[in-house]
Amino acid sequence: MQGELSGVTASPLKSLFADDEIIADILPVFVQNMPRYVSNLRDSVERRDWVASAKICHDLKGTAGGYGYPQIGQVAQNLEEEIKGRCQLPVIESYLADAITLCHRAVLGLGC
Repeated sequence: MQGELSGVTASPLKSLFADDEIIADILPVFVQNMPRYVSNLRDSVERRDWVASAKICHDLKGTAGGYGYPQIGQVAQNLEEEIKGRCQLPVIESYLADAITLCHRAVLGLGC
């Protein structure tokens, strides 16, 4: 995987729905879009565009959960809540790093 997720080493993360015939067919499309989510999220955080950052987190939270990645959904929720709440940059950066790692693990789990 290139770009935002390169250089991250971790164990593969499989979707809870990886064996579901319907979801398994469309799962690669979601996972292949993870670098875009990560890149857009990182860019919006770097610009301190909290409205855009919260929207990306909200979208990722729902989509990740729907595709069987509750860990990614939880981190996205935590990040969204931090952005909308206290908005402490070290906490936001920590959650962002967690999101990047989990997205990379999902890509590894799919074998992209």
